[in-house]
Amino acid sequence: MLRMPVATLRVWERRYQLTDGQRSASGQRLYSADEVRRLALIRQLADLGHAIGQLAPLEMAQLQQLAGTHARTLDALRRGPVSSASLPAPTSAPASTPVPTRRWDDAALADMAGLSSTIACECPRHVAELLMRLSHFEAYSAQCEQRSPADAELHAWLGRIAAQARAKFEEALERIARQEGLLLPRPAAQ
Repeated sequence: MLRMPVATLRVWERRYQLTDGQRSASGQRLYSADEVRRLALIRQLADLGHAIGQLAPLEMAQLQQLAGTHARTLDALRRGPVSSASLPAPTSAPASTPVPTRRWDDAALADMAGLSSTIACECPRHVAELLMRLSHFEAYSAQCEQRSPADAELHAWLGRIAAQARAKFEEALERIARQEGLLLPRPAAQ
């Protein structure tokens, strides 16, 4: 669930007492949902360069605050081309509407979808999957636009609508990540 080697987790448990050490009758380690969320956040922060020894004694609220600092920094770096205020209503997407660029590629979204199993809320996984599907539909619409001149206008319009929906769901994923104290993958190179 944590997407890390079990040996690393055992070392962290021994050295830093990261969990309370509950075990089943057969001797298997048991983790509460709160412990899994905390361990996942510690792993994310360690991956960003924080020392495990400094993270281990922190409470969940402190870890989330630290993760929030990273999320706000990334958010500030990627502000610019897309905002909800700049997007027209989906029912009135004129041909001149700029198509927002993708913030994350499929690999980054797949990582985010995989991360969702380590927290109680399944929203990150669902939204990441929606984003991948919307991006694929955008590409499909662009292909159809080139195949048939008769359908070009319809597929161009469908592509713009899909791009607008994707941009809204990217904003949703950022909000979910901030709420859950998750770190989003870096934006795709543009």
